[in-house]
Amino acid sequence: MNYKDEMRKLIDLVKQQSFDAPLESTLEDLTTLSTAVKDLSDRITTRTKKSLNPNDKGKTKPLSKVKKAKPFPSVTPLPIPQSKNTPQQKADKLNTLKSTDFNKQRDDFADRQQSVQPTKPQLPMQTLSN
Repeated sequence: MNYKDEMRKLIDLVKQQSFDAPLESTLEDLTTLSTAVKDLSDRITTRTKKSLNPNDKGKTKPLSKVKKAKPFPSVTPLPIPQSKNTPQQKADKLNTLKSTDFNKQRDDFADRQQSVQPTKPQLPMQTLSN
């Protein structure tokens, strides 16, 4: 029996046990298989790189130095604008807005009432007789 047959049997066994085995055991099996796949993938990547660059045997590039992040400049909060309006002026503005809103609502209500009213019949057009 070659390694591929053994591997397929192990994978089939893990698949079958995933339905019956406790969840914790199934997750461990999944982790083991994932780790094995990652290791195999890394080895294939290494072999591919070596076969493409036969002159570079085990040479690695020196890692660049990690640059320190520049600190953010200090930010001063914007000043709170001082209102030049007196409380009386604010109350007057509020009353004006309230009356405007009231007038708008009244007009909208009148328009809706008008649209709901039944259409009045019109007299038929008469022909002009000479």
